[in-house]
Amino acid sequence: MQAVEHVVRSFIFEELPDPKRKKIVINLGCGYDPLPFQFISSTQDLDNILYMDLDYPDLIAAKSRVISNTPELHTFLKDPELHDPPVDNTHYRSSQYLAIGCDLRELDKLKQILMDGGLINNAALLFTAEVSLAYMDQDAVDSLIAWTATLPDARFSILEQCLPSGPSHPFARTMLKHFNNLSTPLKSIEAYPTLTDQAARFANGGWRTVDTLDLLAFWSSLVTDSQRKHQESVEPFDEWEEFFIFCQHYFITHARTGGVHQKDPGPFRAEGIKWRGGDYCSYPDLRPSLMRAHSSEESRIEGGYIGEFTAFPLLRRWMGAAAKWGDNQWVYHGGLGSSTRLGTSLLITEDEREDPLKCCKEHPALNRRGPSARMCHTLTQLAPEKLLLVGGRASPDVPMSDVWIVESGHWRKVESLPRGRYRHCAAAVGSEKVLICGGKGEGNVVLDEWFLWNGDKGWEQLIVDAERKPSPRFGASLCWTDRGYGVLSGGMDDKGQILGDMWRLEIVDDSKLVVKWSFVNLLSTRSLLRRFGAKAAYLDDGRVLIIGGVSGGALLKTEDEVVEIHCEKLSVKGIDIAYREPGEKVPFLIGHQVLPAREGMFCVVGGGGVCFSFGGRFNEGIWALIPPDVAPSTREWKVLEEGEVLQKKKRKVILPTDPDKNKAGSTGEGESAMTEIRRVTIKSQEDFWKIRDAGEPVVIEGLDIGKCIEKWTPGYLKAAVGPERWVVVHNSQSKSMNFHIKNFSYENMTFGDFIDAITSESSPENLYLRSLSSTSPKTDPAKLAQDFPSLAGDFTIPPELQFARDNEHSSPLRISAKEVGMWLHFDVMANLLCHIHGTKRFKVYPPTDITKLSFLPSASSSTIENPFDPELEPDDVHPMETILKPGDVLFIPELWPHAAYPLEPCVAVNVFFKSLEQGYSSGRDVYGNKDLAAYEKGRTMIGRISKEFERLPSAARRFYMERLADELANMAING
Repeated sequence: MQAVEHVVRSFIFEELPDPKRKKIVINLGCGYDPLPFQFISSTQDLDNILYMDLDYPDLIAAKSRVISNTPELHTFLKDPELHDPPVDNTHYRSSQYLAIGCDLRELDKLKQILMDGGLINNAALLFTAEVSLAYMDQDAVDSLIAWTATLPDARFSILEQCLPSGPSHPFARTMLKHFNNLSTPLKSIEAYPTLTDQAARFANGGWRTVDTLDLLAFWSSLVTDSQRKHQESVEPFDEWEEFFIFCQHYFITHARTGGVHQKDPGPFRAEGIKWRGGDYCSYPDLRPSLMRAHSSEESRIEGGYIGEFTAFPLLRRWMGAAAKWGDNQWVYHGGLGSSTRLGTSLLITEDEREDPLKCCKEHPALNRRGPSARMCHTLTQLAPEKLLLVGGRASPDVPMSDVWIVESGHWRKVESLPRGRYRHCAAAVGSEKVLICGGKGEGNVVLDEWFLWNGDKGWEQLIVDAERKPSPRFGASLCWTDRGYGVLSGGMDDKGQILGDMWRLEIVDDSKLVVKWSFVNLLSTRSLLRRFGAKAAYLDDGRVLIIGGVSGGALLKTEDEVVEIHCEKLSVKGIDIAYREPGEKVPFLIGHQVLPAREGMFCVVGGGGVCFSFGGRFNEGIWALIPPDVAPSTREWKVLEEGEVLQKKKRKVILPTDPDKNKAGSTGEGESAMTEIRRVTIKSQEDFWKIRDAGEPVVIEGLDIGKCIEKWTPGYLKAAVGPERWVVVHNSQSKSMNFHIKNFSYENMTFGDFIDAITSESSPENLYLRSLSSTSPKTDPAKLAQDFPSLAGDFTIPPELQFARDNEHSSPLRISAKEVGMWLHFDVMANLLCHIHGTKRFKVYPPTDITKLSFLPSASSSTIENPFDPELEPDDVHPMETILKPGDVLFIPELWPHAAYPLEPCVAVNVFFKSLEQGYSSGRDVYGNKDLAAYEKGRTMIGRISKEFERLPSAARRFYMERLADELANMAING
């Protein structure tokens, strides 16, 4: 981490009153950090520096063996010695380096090692801790900080996580959940969430001076322009929003006991440092930095909007483009999906029509033969049901210059721009006219050109008439008003700095852009405008909304993410948003689009991003921002992909009602035929071999699966398992659980309370248990014999199914409440569902239907909200169904999508087994649904193939990639 290296380097070259005095760098909780060796190898001429690694004895012992066995690490050390066993807690020793084993929670022992051993006598000290003390108990860390403050010439630098906008910020929620899931919670972050809290922590601990800054301040102010340019030249980069928010959730602190030396004030007080971004504060003054972005109570609009969320898995996209299409209709094109850039379009509607067929006929067809997959482009309405798409990019070093118009549902290519660009701005400035500005072009050049699209003339570059004009930028916000002028705000310049200015623009004679005034001198509110990736939307009366984006200063607080700019009064005010979602859920306002809707509403569509290594956080739907005076509506949101309405027409479906009879249903042309799953009896292992070889699901009847059929009543289960045993269950918001929209939560309950709830007719909770490993739920699959030994004796896999027993992967217990449906999914392993109690409706599809069942790339769960709703059944699929009764054993071959719907409380044991001799992915597979190795490798190859075509014209790219896809499909069919 460059910030830590900066602090260490500053200390190494610090001028002490006695130049020969020893300096010691003590790395607390070092892990396998190579930092000492990086410095020793590059500063061998400095013989007064000692580096000391401290961590748990077992870890230090392992690290020391690695050092001893790696010549590249120890050849430049003087007089190296490996101590095994350790001598006086020292595992490795040289004149420049010590590796010491010590539990940092044992402060008395640490004092003894450092003080009584004379290791730090008369030395200048630097304690460093890079995300290591965060996992210790808060009191232990505070005691360590307070003790080190008693040393006469000490410095302490710590790099950790922070919560500048509290734990409910989307990044913070994802980060905290990640560490909690790893059972390594951050134990001090709640007590010291902000930079001011951290500075006060050290000040209260006895440190004389403290400087604390987030990593964005370090990046903006202490990383040179040449270093940033070099990093961009090594690898094209465009994940700015994610990077900035990560930096704003990490801080580095430097404290010292000896005061500030006149000649060497420290790493963050050196002469010439100009804080250009991020957040920073210091002690003794603890004053908030001018870089903070927040609105005062006097400059707020209370009761601004109510935020209501509607989930749509199809809107798991970010960095796409969107525009209004017609009345209550909007189009969203492209963007980055779960795994790749997309070239498809979505139609978003808000309808109150009851006839879905009429709704479908009135929606545009959005022909696929249009722009290639892309992101960071613009889509602007020229006229009702006519849009202009401009530019965008494939990878960050492949900007696009092509321009398209979509009209009557069909795309046509028009005159391209002189050069490609992405992250530019676009705004409709009149009938059939669109203004674009800025963006990033080839070679990472930040553009300052202004172009006007005129439906009659095509593109024309505008002349800028201004004494002072906006600097080149990308990722800015542009909005045109109904008063004949537009407003440009924010963005990033070519030095990586986010801008906080705002400009009023006018167009004269379609050839000249006139800059009238700017807000550049309004310092009191400039920090609120200093944004990158924000979206602008026009209200009325010269008022403009700025929504989301990232700040170039301190992290935007949730309450300041939406602001109103009054262009007539020259004022900026924060707007309160009351989000109506459980668990303090709020939208992640990066990579999003903002669309105007009815009655002063605005819709935030898609968006979100990757939160470092903690996982993604995506909006996956529509956030409607509703003025408080707008009455509730009967309208419903719908999302259509490429013009295919998601609400299908009703079908005549005949379901099996008598499990003992084989019935089949047929439907009209183009609709899906329903077939009942075949029922069989078997008498030998050979019979099961034949079923496996046939590769189709069957219900096997008449098998002896043990006394569980008679014994596993609710009362028996509670007594055998133990009513006080804690289990993790799904608690769903609706009767149809959906993995993609996560309409359920994982909750800890006692097993007794769970059984009582699912068997109670009056219980309002929709509960479902899929057992996990009782010892290592994150790494090991569930097995009934190990996880529920008191039940294992009641259940047996009969001799006829010996193959499944011999190749068993897992055997989870499944218990579900009445009518709590499982989502449609497939498993990579074959499995036997041994049904023990209750009756359950079960539905399967052949693997050949996979492309019609709304499975996203690499996903094993479908986005279909309710697989048992006939209105949502896709056309031309081949479902099979049955009703399972106690004693039935359903064989589900690998890769057959399936879903379950219990008609009453149900109990089952699910036995997964490996049926392939080879081809499974390496590594852990807790649930038996990790894709086969060939598929995982193939998706990597597809990404490489796609990159090979990025620089071709879109027509040639599509031509050849579709030929390859056709060739691959033929190989799949013909073997």
